Amino acid sequence: MSVLAKLKKNSGTHAKGLFGIVAGPRLGGKTTLAGTLPGKTLMLQAAVHESGSESAKAKAAEMGHELEVVNFTTVDDLQSVIKELMSDDEYDNVYVDSLSALTDMKLREPLIAKLVKTDNWGAFREIGNAATEVILGLKELTYSEKAKRPKNVFLTAALSIKTDKNGAVVDVSLECKGNVAVTAVTKFGEAVVTVLPAQQTEEGEIPHRLITKTQDFWPGRIDGILSHQNPGELPADLSAVLALRSGE
Repeated sequence: MSVLAKLKKNSGTHAKGLFGIVAGPRLGGKTTLAGTLPGKTLMLQAAVHESGSESAKAKAAEMGHELEVVNFTTVDDLQSVIKELMSDDEYDNVYVDSLSALTDMKLREPLIAKLVKTDNWGAFREIGNAATEVILGLKELTYSEKAKRPKNVFLTAALSIKTDKNGAVVDVSLECKGNVAVTAVTKFGEAVVTVLPAQQTEEGEIPHRLITKTQDFWPGRIDGILSHQNPGELPADLSAVLALRSGE
């Protein structure tokens, strides 16, 4: 059988999970979203650097979902867990919180901290490479050719917001070490959503919501559907993203 024939035979025959990036301002509700995923979810949270897992557990209980939280203390530990999950048959989803925290962890590693003093750009390059390695490892968990049980995988990323004197947003950047650009991360996502916190307006409160189509400075994209099928905004519920992607 030719290579092309083999590839054609295999294309579209394997189960596939979704790899998504959940961006948003700090304390904007990114962690809580883990509880909105249907089925059983493993949340891998950076110890000390991140918080909010209790709200995620409460949300999961409210929606009838299962959520287990495990803290990791080093990037190496996270990478080891990702490899172990390749043979896992228990979880439907994996939620990693967060990219910003793991780059902080990488910066504090003795070798990287030492390198910063002599070669700042070299250190940043190492941090960026480590982040990319984690992202690619997580994405492999969505493929049945790689993982025993393909999963939906989401990675959170904090956004740093710059405003003008009137409070209007004029720029958004990725809040992480290593000078990693927003697009350098979102390019890997098959779904990219920005969660925005509730806002009080003259007309009343606008609840938490997900931006699913890029608006102004907020990144948003859902692959696999046509542009007119993407509503642009959804309630702050990742199960709605999964349903939209699957055509439900």
